[in-house]
Amino acid sequence: MKNLILYFILLSYSLLAFAEVSKVEIPSGVVTKLKGTVYFEGKLVNEGDIINKMGKIETKDKSFLQIKIEKWKNTISIGPNSTMQLNFSDEKKYTLDEGACRWKSFGKSESKGKIFTKNSSMGVRGTDFLLKSNTLLGETEIIMFDGVVLMENSADKSNTAEIKKGQWGGIGGRFGNKISPILDLPKAIIDAAETSLE
Repeated sequence: MKNLILYFILLSYSLLAFAEVSKVEIPSGVVTKLKGTVYFEGKLVNEGDIINKMGKIETKDKSFLQIKIEKWKNTISIGPNSTMQLNFSDEKKYTLDEGACRWKSFGKSESKGKIFTKNSSMGVRGTDFLLKSNTLLGETEIIMFDGVVLMENSADKSNTAEIKKGQWGGIGGRFGNKISPILDLPKAIIDAAETSLE
């Protein structure tokens, strides 16, 4: 009898623990801006849609999408003719396959994440930057507007560089197999680029 009572007590605790786990908030993104034709997993996206699962965003010519992720205190803007893989989980992983995206933080986030391209990865948290991936040339470029990003060479993890506010970084194609020397950009170029994907 004592064993039976103990069994029911343990079962009750297990059910309570499961209920608490099921309450964990699933990260989600809200489409706050949209222009033109955009697809998520092959389905047409509309302003106001909620995206809360893994999948591929595709933007067509002259199209643009902005997603606000409240839990992580950031927005991701994806430019025309771009393809990006989104992972709305605690892994917080994104892959820009082609085109351009802008990551912009609007508050402090407890969670770190990474954006990947074919040849590099960028650690992200509390930053504002523009990222471009050109698969035809095999190039990745980043322009930093605020904060610091650690850029890592996917083929050589020891090849890293910090890209700071007002700087440019690049790898692949014309820039070589290693991360190119980091450049300080003139204010006029930063100001012009900062209007991108707003």
